[in-house]
Amino acid sequence: MTSKKYPVEKATKEKINKLFEYRRLTDLLKASGLVNNQEFVNHLIDVQYQIYMLDAYLESQWDIQKTQLKVYWEAISLSLQHMGFKKKQIANFIREIKDYEKIERDCRKDSWPTKVSFRKFYATKSCDVRLIRHLIYLAHPDLKLKWKEDSWIYYDIITEMNDDISDIVEDLKTYNGNRFLISILRKGGDKTHDQYAAYLSKISDKANRYFKNKRGEGQNKQLAGWTVSRSKETLKLLEVKVHSKIMDKVSQSLLLEHMK
Repeated sequence: MTSKKYPVEKATKEKINKLFEYRRLTDLLKASGLVNNQEFVNHLIDVQYQIYMLDAYLESQWDIQKTQLKVYWEAISLSLQHMGFKKKQIANFIREIKDYEKIERDCRKDSWPTKVSFRKFYATKSCDVRLIRHLIYLAHPDLKLKWKEDSWIYYDIITEMNDDISDIVEDLKTYNGNRFLISILRKGGDKTHDQYAAYLSKISDKANRYFKNKRGEGQNKQLAGWTVSRSKETLKLLEVKVHSKIMDKVSQSLLLEHMK
């Protein structure tokens, strides 16, 4: 199953490569030396690919069929089985992906992501990246000496917010649970801008305090720099999008007809 957002396998794999770069998964692979293990890298790409196929299905269909969902979940589980993981481990790995799927499916019940807090929504939405990162850490535990695995949470939230803001136009023609777009549809551009700007400032301040306390550990100074850079980039992007002609197009969203 494909959608306009994921048209063909080649395009999807190019998207995965960009994701790995942007979310610094490639840096982890390089730092660990796992970048030279092509079999391992291919497994990671396949896991992400199968998650994207589930994502594509949810984005392309308003009426979700349980039998079809099962096919995508089985493919995700199989990709992890190919890496040598057992069913119990896999069930734990994919728990957050199921949590995010529930947020997407709740849209069909007129329960929208704007009811979910910024932190919970964007932390949950980064579940795929967090899974890939976790698989890398499992394969090379010494990475924790450079960056603790949970130190990436601020970077994840901010970059996930950036993705929503960046994707607003392409998501007009999908059923993606883009919280930014949905907020504009339900609250208007001005209120959405103010809430997003306020939360970006809040999460950035939290990140700064966290890294200030952890500056002497591993390479946290580097991760702090990446996080600050993405925060500034996302705030600038927010300003551009909310004050652009894109706002004239949001009424074309496929989601609008399903809102009460």
